[in-house]
Amino acid sequence: MSIDNLLNILSDGRFHSGEELSQGLGVSRTAIWKQISKLEQLGLQINAVKGKGYRLADELDLLSLPSIYEHLSDATYEVFDHIDLHLTTPSTNRLALDAKHAPYVCLAEMQTAGRGRRGREWVSPFAKNIYLSVAWNFSDQSATLDSLSLCVAVAIAKAIRNLGCEGIGLKWPNDLLYENRKLAGILLEASGELGGKIRVVVGIGLNVTMTEDQGAGISQDWVALKELLPANVTRNEVTAALLDSLAQALPVFEVEGFSAFEDEWRLFDCLVNQEVDLHIGSQVVPGIARGVDATGALLIEQSGGIKSYRGGEVSVRAKLKHDS
Repeated sequence: MSIDNLLNILSDGRFHSGEELSQGLGVSRTAIWKQISKLEQLGLQINAVKGKGYRLADELDLLSLPSIYEHLSDATYEVFDHIDLHLTTPSTNRLALDAKHAPYVCLAEMQTAGRGRRGREWVSPFAKNIYLSVAWNFSDQSATLDSLSLCVAVAIAKAIRNLGCEGIGLKWPNDLLYENRKLAGILLEASGELGGKIRVVVGIGLNVTMTEDQGAGISQDWVALKELLPANVTRNEVTAALLDSLAQALPVFEVEGFSAFEDEWRLFDCLVNQEVDLHIGSQVVPGIARGVDATGALLIEQSGGIKSYRGGEVSVRAKLKHDS
């Protein structure tokens, strides 16, 4: 018996007796108890009631490869013909970097060492969000790869919009926001040598059904997709929508670069014409965001004119409003 089999039974949120579980899974009741303990170690709350059995405190929307494949377009299946799904892993990005082939897709219900930009912890509660990594091989285009995160951000925003959510904003270079609350982030990692193929891993973390308690360790305002979409949209449908959008975007970017996404970025840009602080190492560059240039670099207006910036981390500084 695998823990996956037990999870699939308990995911309906109903009570299942130890006898029912042991007979259905062909193992002893002691083995069931041991697997229940493993589920609790994943952070799942299990209700155990004498005479009734076990149940998950909350119904789970588990990822399922058959369900994901069912919702994928035929064209996407041709691009991403290999998807790995893990119950738990330290990092989906690491698995994708180490994969023997690309394109390659890796998903996990939970990450134990997930990271965002600048090494920050990515909070990854079990079966609540989407932790997705896609490996893609590029030829040596290091100059154009700088803007790949913008392309990916546009692709994710379009996928979420197509699911029925309006109002998504993109914060340069790779955060998705809704009403200034973080919905998703992107982490790109690369390996390879100049003059040869470059393996780029696109790591995506998307908040879906995370609760306030589970996200208590996040240091910024955030929002979960469940608040923005119809209640019947599953994580499998969201995952398939993301993959459909990425399968369209990545081949286009490989040929045309950021120019193919420039106009769409501007539609989602939530920094434009706002006062911002651009942090580059210990340097802070204040100014007014004026969108991006044709290469995806951020344009900052200062007293000396407009300059473009490629690296760094943006923090938005809201204007203070005074009563008149």
